[in-house]
Amino acid sequence: MIQRVSMNFKSAKFVLLLTLLTYPAIAALLVHGFYGASDDIHIAWLFEMDRALKAGEFPPRYVPDLSFGFGYPLFNFVFPLPFYVGEIFHLFGLSFVASIKAVFLLSLLVSGYTMYYLLRYFLNEWMSLAGALMYVYTPYRSTDTYVRGALGEAVAFVFFPLITLSVIKITEENIFFDRRVLKWIGLGALSLAGLILSHDIASYMFMPFILCLGLTRILLTSKKVNIISLGVMFVLGLLGSIYFWLPALLDSRLMKYDTVFDFFNQFPTILQLITPYWGYGGAIVKYSGGMSFFIGHLNLLIFPVAIIGFLFLKNNFSKSQLIILFWVVLSILFSFFMMNYRSTFIWNTVPLLPYFQFPWRFLMMTTFLSPLLLIVIAKFKYNKVIAIVLGVAALFINYSFFHPHDFLGRTDAYYINRYIPVPVASEAYKQTKEEYLRLPLNTQVRPDKNYPRIFNDSDAVINLTKINSMDSKLELSSAGGVTLSYNKYFFPGWSGVLDGKSISLQPGKPFGQITATIPPGKHILDISFSETPFKILLDVLSLIGLIGGFMLTVKSQLFINPK
Repeated sequence: MIQRVSMNFKSAKFVLLLTLLTYPAIAALLVHGFYGASDDIHIAWLFEMDRALKAGEFPPRYVPDLSFGFGYPLFNFVFPLPFYVGEIFHLFGLSFVASIKAVFLLSLLVSGYTMYYLLRYFLNEWMSLAGALMYVYTPYRSTDTYVRGALGEAVAFVFFPLITLSVIKITEENIFFDRRVLKWIGLGALSLAGLILSHDIASYMFMPFILCLGLTRILLTSKKVNIISLGVMFVLGLLGSIYFWLPALLDSRLMKYDTVFDFFNQFPTILQLITPYWGYGGAIVKYSGGMSFFIGHLNLLIFPVAIIGFLFLKNNFSKSQLIILFWVVLSILFSFFMMNYRSTFIWNTVPLLPYFQFPWRFLMMTTFLSPLLLIVIAKFKYNKVIAIVLGVAALFINYSFFHPHDFLGRTDAYYINRYIPVPVASEAYKQTKEEYLRLPLNTQVRPDKNYPRIFNDSDAVINLTKINSMDSKLELSSAGGVTLSYNKYFFPGWSGVLDGKSISLQPGKPFGQITATIPPGKHILDISFSETPFKILLDVLSLIGLIGGFMLTVKSQLFINPK
């Protein structure tokens, strides 16, 4: 008992030290207002999630105000977890701007903790601390936070180490129905679901790598029963997030195929990957002055040093360490290849891969994998001194990257005016053009102005009651019948009830808006949005998956000593 308390105290000291050393990376997030990140639209999206939730929609899928008030099934396709976290901060009184910055801040802090505990499986506290600082201070992390404003990618970094540690722990025991394994199945499932809900593209990229690690460990250790445990972890993780990823896949057929960026023009050159250039421009690789694609000083240094060190010390590694090291090296090399234009044939062949848009997203993999090469460095003499030098170098070489180009100090009002066209579209909004929104198939033209909630050319007498930002009750009277247009895009989930009976809604022209054909006479029509029966089933399955993962994990003490 005394020994365990001592270990807990020692671990807590290093976590506190890691927190203090992470401060330079997050200090700029504590400045009032938002900065000049490319994806500042996330503030408006959090505003829209808040509006959808207040309209009684859970889980939120369709938001009410985008596209000149026609709304959009935004969270049917866009990763929701970072916005759930942001909404929690907002409900506690933070502004939308401050809530988004709080999510970025948490992503940097918590990812450092999760990397530290992954490395503690292999390394001592000092080397694990150095690796966690490398993970936090790799330049691409600053690019995500302060240049791109890539909220989903930033949060995804929290889950890579947890999933990897879970796979390692699951595949080291040749048993299944045992608490030592079940708790890691639970944590791995929750982490996998978290990754998918944080950034679907990142999860699509990461899962082949982690599956290769798990299956390789099983095959080379002859612990075949572990494949059941690994399978349960993945099934439970996919189940916990199925309410999001399955509709996103199925409903994509209802939208026009389009991407803002062509992946073929987004391959960085080798020189761009290894040159410590830093810029705040756009993510167009062929233009100078754009954002940096630099892998990082320490990341580039440790790779050859680890390879050379391994050749001299190859007899000093356990079988488990050898498997991890080969996986790390091969995964880094493959990530390099996927960022090179010579991999175009893969991008053209693998389903959905073009949706990555940016091949340089594989910098996420090099950022995650590089600290694991410290498994080799830890075998060197004076490894504690080396760890301190690496940690200090990670901070002092890179901390200057961790600030925005400018502190604009913009508050919620600026972003709502710029991206939310309700009740009236501003001139700033009209200039955004919303190319990021893939229009529904039935949309012939994109709306170019605000419309009333009900618009038609008939002489029908209509008394409209707005229930909330999405739903309405209408009292109608017409002599010859009328076809009403409702200013929301037609999408699964919208329903109409005429005089207490369900009626069919149809997409109209030219915007793909909701239309309803009403017979002559006086009628009451209710139009509302809710989950379809199929999506309710998926919601229930996700809840079962998340509760199952939580129940397997909740009583464990994984964060005391991962060994």
